[in-house]
Amino acid sequence: MVDLTAEFTKAKKLLLATQQAVEKLETTESSAHVPSELEAISQDLGQKLRSLQLVNTALQTAWKEQANQLNVSKQTVWKQKVEQNEQEYFNLSASYEGFIGRQNAREMQKRERAELLLRRTPGGGGSSGYSGRGKEQTQAQMMRSVATSHQVLEDIFGQGSAILAGMAGQRDRLKRAQRKMLDVLNTLGVSENLLRAAERRMKMDKWIVYIGMVVITLVMYFTWRLLKA
Repeated sequence: MVDLTAEFTKAKKLLLATQQAVEKLETTESSAHVPSELEAISQDLGQKLRSLQLVNTALQTAWKEQANQLNVSKQTVWKQKVEQNEQEYFNLSASYEGFIGRQNAREMQKRERAELLLRRTPGGGGSSGYSGRGKEQTQAQMMRSVATSHQVLEDIFGQGSAILAGMAGQRDRLKRAQRKMLDVLNTLGVSENLLRAAERRMKMDKWIVYIGMVVITLVMYFTWRLLKA
């Protein structure tokens, strides 16, 4: 039989490593960096997330197999541990998906700029001596570029809406988890000071969610402005 405690310890270690990878990715993305460096960090994070998903699946399986062997208090505590671990995995996955969306938008902008530069370069279809057919082809290319930009914007807004909806759901889950945690702590006879500390932590998590929603909204707005420019 799988040791539930050992499996949980393995999951927490991998979760910590994944959190550090997300922080490194976001720090590198927001500073001057070499594209290959950012790509390497992104691939490493993707691998860690896949490993974490497998470990979480094994942890959930072990928990379901051994839940009936635990008393009610331990069942509640372990259930919350497993659910919290799974929620943190979803949060990290959302951060990674947000990075992928921003990276795709940047790549699309680079391609559009290259196409525009090519059209404006003599010999590349951008000289003042266009023929009628050349102008029509250029206009057709511009229309395709505009259509592509609109599609990218729709994808970005769709991803942003999904992330915001996920954050709203996370806020509700945090509230429910807070109530459950307080009930469990009261059952276990934990001191009032620890209860207040847990409540302050939940409030801090709520503000982190709010700040994340604002940041994502700003990123979506500036991305739209860049694509529109």
